[in-house]
Amino acid sequence: MEKIENWFYEDLEQTSSTNDAVLDFLAKIKAPCILSARTQTNGRGRLGRKWEGASGNLYVSFAYPIDISKIGHYVLLSGLAVLETLKVFLSKNLVQVKWPNDVFVEGKKISGILFEKGPQDYWVMGIGINISKVPTLLNPMYQITSLADFGVTTDRTKVLKILVKQFDFLKTQYEKYGYSYIKSLWLDNAYNRGKKVTIKQHDRKIEGVLFDLDANGGLILKTHDGEKHMIAGDLFIREKND
Repeated sequence: MEKIENWFYEDLEQTSSTNDAVLDFLAKIKAPCILSARTQTNGRGRLGRKWEGASGNLYVSFAYPIDISKIGHYVLLSGLAVLETLKVFLSKNLVQVKWPNDVFVEGKKISGILFEKGPQDYWVMGIGINISKVPTLLNPMYQITSLADFGVTTDRTKVLKILVKQFDFLKTQYEKYGYSYIKSLWLDNAYNRGKKVTIKQHDRKIEGVLFDLDANGGLILKTHDGEKHMIAGDLFIREKND
């Protein structure tokens, strides 16, 4: 068993899903922990969407306790941790967070994050970052990219170590200064802030201007019918900005 910073850590050659495997690790050590895998055969994103697990990219899950009332804050914080990690390798003005916690580089998706409930007060935070390869997906919701597309040569271990440091730093700042710190940093790096966007929720679409975040980490849109608070959905650029 290894450690990264103050986290217990295990790395696997292959697993079906790091979100599932980290629960087995957690049951064994009964402490906050991290599990990564070189490849995963049945990775998933939100709403059961498949997340391809070819080798060369980062697949990792964190298991740690979260107060349920603050889960929305940690969802935002997780995206910021990936954002700050990628800024180590890329020009800062290229990287943005897309609500709630995807990270985009020049308008293309480079990572995804999935939160799932664990035992007792534990939650699992699964993160995938495209490092050397762009996954092959049928009908992707967004254009996809990788660090390699921008001429970056690195490996998953280096990216993971930076990610852990960034997450720990942001978590410490959040615990010290509160949600206002996370909210301000997120808005400063928000994809399409102040622009017209569409939020898709199953067969429903809500259009408006990306304006702010509410106290729980939900998105606030300015619409023709006033402000609307979004707690879930997929964000897209408006096809027409009239």
